Amino acid sequence: MSNVTAQPDEEVKTVFGNRKPHIGYFLSPSLQFGKFTGSTAVIPGIGAGIIFNNQISLEVRYKYITTENTPVGEMDNRFYIDGQWGGIRCEYSIKPGNVVHLSFPLEIGIGEIELDLKDSYVNQHVIIPADDAWFANMEPGVALEFNVWKYIKLNLSAGYRIVSNVTFRNLSEKDLMGFTYSAALKIGIF
Repeated sequence: MSNVTAQPDEEVKTVFGNRKPHIGYFLSPSLQFGKFTGSTAVIPGIGAGIIFNNQISLEVRYKYITTENTPVGEMDNRFYIDGQWGGIRCEYSIKPGNVVHLSFPLEIGIGEIELDLKDSYVNQHVIIPADDAWFANMEPGVALEFNVWKYIKLNLSAGYRIVSNVTFRNLSEKDLMGFTYSAALKIGIF
């Protein structure tokens, strides 16, 4: 005689929910504005990432300054601060299936600043001081995200850039920190 026990056909509850995990991917061009060395800077960027269950995303991002702002305290106005940085951006979205939803981004990375010559002085054989400085940065924020189309999301965020100790000519880390305002598109399969 055999003893057969029937198991009920119930789903097991898990920490991450009962649905099958879904991994998507996206490209993300962005545009950021914020104070940098005493002036408003325009900072475009590009990123690529993966998104888990349309809720948690990890993105590798690169940004650079396009404005030619002479830093406060710089004696020679032929120069401007040139900067670039990259890192990882993590983002958690609340109710990502809604047309408009909240998300919380956190960007962590490293960057570099140096002096460069303004376009109007390029052909005048000016010697550029060979200084540069590296820094670590962290930028927490809050964002409104709009599901524009099946393959496109619009992300509008506000954050605060925090940087490690920097000494560069007359500048310190306080000159690189400040509020930021960004717009980004996420284009991909979510």
